[in-house]
Amino acid sequence: VVDARFAREFDLELVSPTSDLVNTPRDVVNDRFYRHLDELIGEHTNTLVFTNTRSGAERVLHNLRERFDGYDEGNSGCHHGSLSKDRRQEIERELKEGALDVVTTSTSLELGIDMPHIDLVVQVGSPKSVAALLQRVGRAGHQLGETVTGRVIALDRDELVECAVMIKKATEGFV
Repeated sequence: VVDARFAREFDLELVSPTSDLVNTPRDVVNDRFYRHLDELIGEHTNTLVFTNTRSGAERVLHNLRERFDGYDEGNSGCHHGSLSKDRRQEIERELKEGALDVVTTSTSLELGIDMPHIDLVVQVGSPKSVAALLQRVGRAGHQLGETVTGRVIALDRDELVECAVMIKKATEGFV
């Protein structure tokens, strides 16, 4: 038996929109989160953003489109189980082709199709398990010799602690 889970190079980082998640007003945290997310997307070719809910995936995409120029139906999309099969397949096809700059999703893209163009996965909040974290960030760098690049963004202090432990365990090989 060969354990090849960690044969790939991982670049995992925990990010907080502010240095003080306790005393910073929620709207400031939110604004800084979206500005940082926009910067991350701009620095990469194709970004996959995981949230823990369908509504979260819709909300993140909506906010990107509302707050910043450059996000539209042609280069960004949302994927989750409540969308029609045709729409999900269209998003999957465009991901495979590398045609989308960013796709937001809940859990629907954790497994399945290879997406060779994704070079960054962003996890918004805690994925709730090390296995889910590795599965999600593992969607990036799906080509030989590529680095798996993942950013976990904690939006409150509880998530910050939980995600720090998960990233530590993931890098130690605990699933």
